[in-house]
Amino acid sequence: MSHIDPLSDILERITTLYRNEVRLVGVEHGLHPVHLEVLYYLFRCNKFSDTPAAVTEFLGITKGTTSQSITLLASKGFLTKEKDPVDRRVTHLVLTEKGEEVAKSAIPPTVLKNGLEQLGEGQHALKEQLETLLRSMQKATNSASFGLCKTCKFHQPITDGQFFCELTKETLDAAGGELICREHTLD
Repeated sequence: MSHIDPLSDILERITTLYRNEVRLVGVEHGLHPVHLEVLYYLFRCNKFSDTPAAVTEFLGITKGTTSQSITLLASKGFLTKEKDPVDRRVTHLVLTEKGEEVAKSAIPPTVLKNGLEQLGEGQHALKEQLETLLRSMQKATNSASFGLCKTCKFHQPITDGQFFCELTKETLDAAGGELICREHTLD
């Protein structure tokens, strides 16, 4: 039987292996893959994107699954819930040291890191091609981009250590430019 779309077959196989490796790491910590995905997202997002609603939107899961996952992760000491000092209706999810350690070690799985290293210089071209594919899929599904802050149209560098966000009207630390933002806009 011939394959109609070999690229789709390859991507499907990679995602299946990826999910299996994440599942195995989760077992070590008594967590399901969705719990690891929540931790990894929170590890990479900025202060505007660390809310339960942002987790729900980023992962494409239900509010109920998000709520149950947050409750479990908090009870196991992986994260804490903190009220926003300005808007008390907003809850921020903050990783504990334990949560950060699991997020750093669990995703991406070691097998993927090793496979990418074998690509050497080819990683750059693959990254660009996959970004193009991702943007196309996000546009087609009207999904938020959740991109790195530094690639957003609202990101305006001021100095090496700071940038200004034209959307929030805040001056932020340059390290924040390396984090995922829910409000990310390409154009």
